[in-house]
Amino acid sequence: MVINLKSKIEEAKKEFDDENYERALEILDAGNFGEEYSKLVLILKIGCLRGLKQFDDALDVINSAIEKFPYEDFFWARKVECHYFNDENDAAINALDEFERIMDRDDKDAILLVSNISHLIGENERALKYCDMALAIDENWIEAVDQKAMIASSLRDYDMMSDCADRLLELYDEDIMKVMIPLMLKIFSKRYDDALSIINAVDVLDDEHDLLLKSALFNAMSEDLRVKIGTSSPVEITMDDALGILMDYHYGGEQLGKVCGVDYMVLKSR
Repeated sequence: MVINLKSKIEEAKKEFDDENYERALEILDAGNFGEEYSKLVLILKIGCLRGLKQFDDALDVINSAIEKFPYEDFFWARKVECHYFNDENDAAINALDEFERIMDRDDKDAILLVSNISHLIGENERALKYCDMALAIDENWIEAVDQKAMIASSLRDYDMMSDCADRLLELYDEDIMKVMIPLMLKIFSKRYDDALSIINAVDVLDDEHDLLLKSALFNAMSEDLRVKIGTSSPVEITMDDALGILMDYHYGGEQLGKVCGVDYMVLKSR
């Protein structure tokens, strides 16, 4: 019997992973799984109902789950989410308040989960408070630094975004996909010189990817500064030269100069 129940759970989980939520619910509702699998069944049911956007039904399951497992972080987080996605903002905040009250303040995972859920519903100052609390427990926790960067972006705190980028660079290796996060943070926080330094420091880039990243930086600068480069006669400017012109303009105020033997001017775009 135990093996059969386990196989049914696995079948429901497969249907859930394949986003066949209604079929997964049918399997779960048909089984008598008992205490051994009760928490897992509840988790899967909630996931299915959230996937179907049946938030009222999900909340019914969540509330019964919380009665049985009152200190389970997962259920409180889902309660906040479902109220929020159901446009019940006051109820979401009340649920978050209760989650905050019962969480284990020595558990960095629980603390960061409260931060994540707070950020989701727009409680950014609260999110920052708990993100910093998690980092006080583990200052090298990359997931927490990532979370702080997202909060900083929501708060439009460019100094914090830049600081998070610097910290991530210390923690990351030179994996290009990981370096993309601090690079984007530097661009969004308008630390263009730092962004260029990151690109130049990544020695695993081939010419194509180097040009791609530098072009992204150039386009971001052109848009942010609302400028374009005009020349006295047609000339093909390399991306390195184009970035050099915008860097000189942004950091040194230089609007005029020569490039590839012709005069250039940095012009304000309309």
